[in-house]
Amino acid sequence: MNSSLLLFIFMVLISPIISLSSVDWVISWLGMEVGMFGLIPLLLFKSSSKESAMKYFLIQSLSSALLLISGIFLFELLSSIEFYNLLFLLSMSIKLGFFPGHFWVISIIENLSMMSNMMVLGPLKVAPFGFLSLVTENNNNLLLLMGLMSAIMGALLGFNQTNIRAVLGASSISHSGWIIMSLCFGFMWYYLVSYILILMLTFISMKNFEFFTSLVCIISLSGLPPFLMFILKMKVLYFLLLSLEYLILFTLIVSSVISLYYYLKFFYSIYLVNYKLSSSLLFITFSLLNLLGVSLIVIM
Repeated sequence: MNSSLLLFIFMVLISPIISLSSVDWVISWLGMEVGMFGLIPLLLFKSSSKESAMKYFLIQSLSSALLLISGIFLFELLSSIEFYNLLFLLSMSIKLGFFPGHFWVISIIENLSMMSNMMVLGPLKVAPFGFLSLVTENNNNLLLLMGLMSAIMGALLGFNQTNIRAVLGASSISHSGWIIMSLCFGFMWYYLVSYILILMLTFISMKNFEFFTSLVCIISLSGLPPFLMFILKMKVLYFLLLSLEYLILFTLIVSSVISLYYYLKFFYSIYLVNYKLSSSLLFITFSLLNLLGVSLIVIM
């Protein structure tokens, strides 16, 4: 691995640290840009990804410009004009790929390599979500709506996908909605870190053709009990129930069932074609995951 490649990877990894450790929003914004400029050369290493890399660069540049403009008015000039608040949320939705800025996710993700997708959908989301938490208090209802629409759009967009990258792209849109809702209820970091770790393990196992690990990770991302993401989704639903948000609660459950369908459809296609699990191995796996689920419930 040459030194320039190591430098770009370091820029991606240091980006969330810069953003989250700063008390100045401008430095946090610069930290996010460091990550983007480190990622673009990594995307260009694969010739087939050049078009997607250029699209990603243009979209992220647009969101960064909108974020800078709205940030100046909100955090420096302390403007109370609602337009700049909405502009801030729009720029964050484009940067993170949730509703209404989700339009780019699947078209770009399905043409990138596994490792590139892992960085785009994983570590590079940490800093923007931390930045988004700055305006949660004044936008709770609007963020709940955006989160709900993201969960719905992710479920619908993934329904007819046959490409695993596209499926994970749709999954990212859906999970971004759940992350936003967990942000509104004060436990975003639990959900975000858990999602990123499982997603990274999914991409790494798929790249190394470890079919069993891939299948377990895909099922976990689907939110099927007793896996980790099921516990976290149930916690979101629990807070919605306490808040008497019955319509949002019901809609989220329906979107989760739709998402579960295309996850399981993809799971069975991989299982039947590539790998046969013994009943004992499957039993041991589910037993361990049940134990993990019970432990998490006790902790929370």
